[in-house]
Amino acid sequence: MTTSVSKAAAPAESRRSRLGLVAVGLLAAVMAAGFGILAAHTGQTPGIVPQTVTYDITDTSVEINYTVAKGKGDDVRCTVDAYDTDFAVLAQKEVSVPPGTSSVKGAETLQTPRRATGARIRDCRKV
Repeated sequence: MTTSVSKAAAPAESRRSRLGLVAVGLLAAVMAAGFGILAAHTGQTPGIVPQTVTYDITDTSVEINYTVAKGKGDDVRCTVDAYDTDFAVLAQKEVSVPPGTSSVKGAETLQTPRRATGARIRDCRKV
């Protein structure tokens, strides 16, 4: 004669450990998303948006056209520069965007010691 033994229900510890793993996984996902958002905005100054529109390169100069959007009451300074193939800065100039306007279009001509490969506006900051 054989006796059958019924299976016991899964212990409560197993359910709690799965719930703990799910909670830890959700926490890790939320933290990874937060770090991703922070990394995407690193190096930007909130409320200031510089943009290189065009640049024209000759053998000894670069003419750059740019725009800067900012808060209307902010006094902002930016750096305009020209660089070579190794991204070494050949010439640079600081430009000022005075308070009273929310955006400005500008143009600068930079004299370079040799032919540049590009130009940009960068490093904008409130004064």
